[in-house]
Amino acid sequence: MIKGCYIMKFIDSAAVENTASVTDWIDAMEQAMVKSLTGELILPGRLHLDRGDDTFLLMPCIDDSYWVTKLVSFCPGNSSLGHPSIYGTVVLNSSATGEPLALIEGASLTANRTAAVTALGIKYLTDMNAERLGIIGTGTQGIHQAIFACTIRPVKKVTISDRSVTAIEKFEQEFKRHFQDITLTVADDTWKVCNESDIVITATNSKDPVFPENPGIFRDQTFIGTGSYKPDCREYPDAFYKCIRQIFTDTLHGLKESGDLIHPVKKGLISREHVHSLGSLIKKDVILSHAPVRFFKTVGSAIFDLFAARLIYEKSLQRTD
Repeated sequence: MIKGCYIMKFIDSAAVENTASVTDWIDAMEQAMVKSLTGELILPGRLHLDRGDDTFLLMPCIDDSYWVTKLVSFCPGNSSLGHPSIYGTVVLNSSATGEPLALIEGASLTANRTAAVTALGIKYLTDMNAERLGIIGTGTQGIHQAIFACTIRPVKKVTISDRSVTAIEKFEQEFKRHFQDITLTVADDTWKVCNESDIVITATNSKDPVFPENPGIFRDQTFIGTGSYKPDCREYPDAFYKCIRQIFTDTLHGLKESGDLIHPVKKGLISREHVHSLGSLIKKDVILSHAPVRFFKTVGSAIFDLFAARLIYEKSLQRTD
């Protein structure tokens, strides 16, 4: 080998999907969630580049071992071209030397780490015997959310909704490949999803609420919002916030980034004091209210990419030893 050269691993989507188990992913994200509260990492705000309806993100994070940088593109018009709406690339470096260690396919990494973060919300906010799951938005994120949720809860029925028939068909095919014994039904509207579910996960790119302004549909469920990641995007209507007492989020940075956090606080639908990091609940610094409707909002953070990249990179090294 030429002096000064280094070996950099290239980890594609298939390797990301098959290198770690659902339990591995959830454990890694729980570690990240708790670590995010310590202030021991350098985590600048993510850079947004908006170009028309398209969004391009740059997300860095560094700790004592690794430095991760994720590049993400979200182009909603891609669906009409038959392409995924989200592409991503993750670069993992040594924080000790700066040496590039791995280039990882980012869309699969993001889908799995987001589903694992959602699974933490399910773990800490829902009844351990919850059997009915609802998924609104059946794209790549939606199917990963369903797989993780059905792995950690004894789900017997999944109800899905999406405006795209093609997306629903792809979801059905992939879901049945993993869970042949779970009943899968398609709802005509989001109200029916709520009515048939104990856990409802929204995974859309909608700018407007996907539910009607009807507080009567929000009762005895845990809702998990994964789609609203910009100030002008909302998945939940005003009526929803009148039914909850707390909001848990994966990162408090979301109070500046997500319309589903910015809007209700600004409008006085819920006070800032009632918005908590899920990590604070995990650490038992916050007491969960007895309200029948609960809400976990995920926004995403480079700290989750750091722990996800670490997981996949170190698992891949074990496989090659």
